[in-house]
Amino acid sequence: MNLSLPRAATTVAVGLASFVGVAAAPAAADTHTWRNVSPAGSHDSVLFDVETAGGATWAVGARSDATTRPFAPVALRWTGTRWQAPPQPAEHGRLDDLAVGAPDQVWAVGTRNEAVGEDDWDRGRALLQHWNGKAWRAVELPFPKGAQDTSLSAVDVDARGRVWVHGGYTDASGEYLPALFRGRADGSGGWTRLPADTGLTWVSQLEVGPDGVALAIGDGVSRFDGRAWTKQTLPSELDGAMYDGIERRSANEIWAVGHIRDENLWRRPVVIRFDGRTWSVVRTPAETGQLFDLAFDGSGRPVIVGETMNPEVNPAGNYILTLGPDGRLKRTENPRGAGFLYGAATDEAGRVWTVGGAEGAEGGISPSPYAGIRR
Repeated sequence: MNLSLPRAATTVAVGLASFVGVAAAPAAADTHTWRNVSPAGSHDSVLFDVETAGGATWAVGARSDATTRPFAPVALRWTGTRWQAPPQPAEHGRLDDLAVGAPDQVWAVGTRNEAVGEDDWDRGRALLQHWNGKAWRAVELPFPKGAQDTSLSAVDVDARGRVWVHGGYTDASGEYLPALFRGRADGSGGWTRLPADTGLTWVSQLEVGPDGVALAIGDGVSRFDGRAWTKQTLPSELDGAMYDGIERRSANEIWAVGHIRDENLWRRPVVIRFDGRTWSVVRTPAETGQLFDLAFDGSGRPVIVGETMNPEVNPAGNYILTLGPDGRLKRTENPRGAGFLYGAATDEAGRVWTVGGAEGAEGGISPSPYAGIRR
């Protein structure tokens, strides 16, 4: 299986110099356990994101086998006891990002592919799909006339019942331009094109607050106030860092996670936190790791998930950071059966969900998806 990472990036080698800690309440020895709820009978697959809201939990990803070349989109709905896989509107492609506003306000973005010859496929085009509570349907976005090579990378549903979609396209001159759309989360349309110049080279995720302020992350962090984007000032020692996950707990507490190139460790985990005034570094272990997403458990503590390519760190490949009693992030959890982890979310009961690929016989990920619940 050759499923590339959902948010792959290349960075320059930069070392980490200074850090700040995060205050934490005293904690006893870790008693959390993970329940493996991986989809049964799903092979040659990987899950890239999981989201939950209003009692609805979904996970999305891709499948690759002899009958689905190059890929087939995967969208799974949790029934309370198992995963269901409703029919997909696209036969070939992949789903990379997901947003759940309500049971009938589920959105996923990715890429749709079509055959252009024997064993030859097009470069793909934007795929946006909506679940209305009964079925998935593909939704067309108002890209400019003549737009080519359309793509989508991020989606979110805000508290006002609006869906935000970020992507891009190539214009007639061959220049690739960003695009940002906002419509009604119930799927009834009303699409508006918004200013899309985030100041970032690429966008991996959107986070829209109840005040309508949007944050975009990728090769930095940018803020949209409803009129224009402003690239945020981040700690200078993190120049070159790439961010894949963001979580806004309030206007004065926002976390983002990712990685930075390291000459000795290849990739080193990065966590930053906004306190309402500035972004600061949250100290992470000095070991090989790449972070993709985070969620906060029922006690308000972050659970940050990702991968490690160093078997000495974890031969299974999964990489999870949680806060220790000293307020520093530590690697303390290793869900049984989990390989690389790409998505995390918290449900209404305060349980943390994570998804990715299952652990292989010799470590790393196998061609099977993984899903787990932290109790």
